Amino acid sequence: MSGIHERLAALSPEQRALLERRLKRQGIAAPDTGSTKPGQGQAAVEAAFVPKRRRSEAAMDFSLFFFSGDGSTMDRHKYGLLMECAAFADRHGFKAVWTPERHFEEFGGLYPNPSVLSAALAAVTERVELRAGSVVLPLHHPVRFVEEWSVVDNLSDGRVSVAFATGWHPADFILAPVQDPDYYVRRKEELFKSVEQVRALWSGEAVPFTDASGAVHRIKTLPRPIQSELNLWIATNGNEETYRQAAEIGAGILTGILGNGFTELEGKIERYREALLRHGYDPQTKKVAVMLHTCLGENDEAVRAKVERPLKEYLKIFLSQQRQILADYDGMTDADFEAIVSRAFDKYYRESSLLGTPDKCAKLVETLRDIGVSEIACLIDFGVDRETVMESLTLLSELQRKFAFDKELIP
Repeated sequence: MSGIHERLAALSPEQRALLERRLKRQGIAAPDTGSTKPGQGQAAVEAAFVPKRRRSEAAMDFSLFFFSGDGSTMDRHKYGLLMECAAFADRHGFKAVWTPERHFEEFGGLYPNPSVLSAALAAVTERVELRAGSVVLPLHHPVRFVEEWSVVDNLSDGRVSVAFATGWHPADFILAPVQDPDYYVRRKEELFKSVEQVRALWSGEAVPFTDASGAVHRIKTLPRPIQSELNLWIATNGNEETYRQAAEIGAGILTGILGNGFTELEGKIERYREALLRHGYDPQTKKVAVMLHTCLGENDEAVRAKVERPLKEYLKIFLSQQRQILADYDGMTDADFEAIVSRAFDKYYRESSLLGTPDKCAKLVETLRDIGVSEIACLIDFGVDRETVMESLTLLSELQRKFAFDKELIP
């Protein structure tokens, strides 16, 4: 490991700061340069998992989150895991099933359109919410969005909920309703502008839009949805301004454990709820959902052995995009890269995931509940085999029942 520590130490302050910022956005800490004393890291993890207080009035919801399915597979039953897990969630009291919008990449390529998948899930479920996690709203005309999701709302008898995201990859914007280079730059502004139009259309208002000839039409969408108001979330990688904007429109938050971990997340949640109050919303009715990779088992080492390869592959996809930061120093080898991935995996497994035994995972759930998180979105499709996923769901179901009904007050 000394080689990689030497290379990390050789980074300029600007290079290291850039690497750390990008890793933090993914909930990963940059590898240290050897200054931590032996045993310090694990002690910090254990301390982080000690609940500070019990919010006895607040249950923790659990939902299932899909994000990583391989779009290149030729398996004719490629959506079997999604359908089976959604049916399980429906039978066992989970709050929701999230499906994302992903384009043009094998990783996540099973999910190009959450409205289509949610329509399919509506046919095999009765109670669980069907959520987009997330729709990249700047890629969609507001009218088309409302038409599609109104259909799903009808098919599901009013179980639709949608998280919106700004989008990241420029190539995705070939799908945008306008082909303007500046549109990508202002995509966040466009998102919140479109949210206003979506809400108005969903409620049945006539909203003005201009056609190809320049004529203005006041449009009302059909079919009418079951729900009079669409439950909205905003997805964020931790940007504080996004929290504020979500509070301003009364939207929930979909995020992860990012940056400086629990302390930073707790502060953002507190400020988000304060902003909700300022804008006239009841903070208790707006949720903060945190996405976590999830796989439970009776033996921690057995779970680790199951998830290590697929999770490392997930981390490699992200870290490989950052290798240009490391290109300045000579001798960067595959072994060095594997060392970074291994350290990132170790930290992620210990601190930022529902991976391991139910007792280990319960400590993290308690901590998240204590800092104001309302829901855990359990990401389960990251390469673990189907049998292991279904066995994990049985244990996860028991865990979610504990946090749904455990109202014990501890001074």
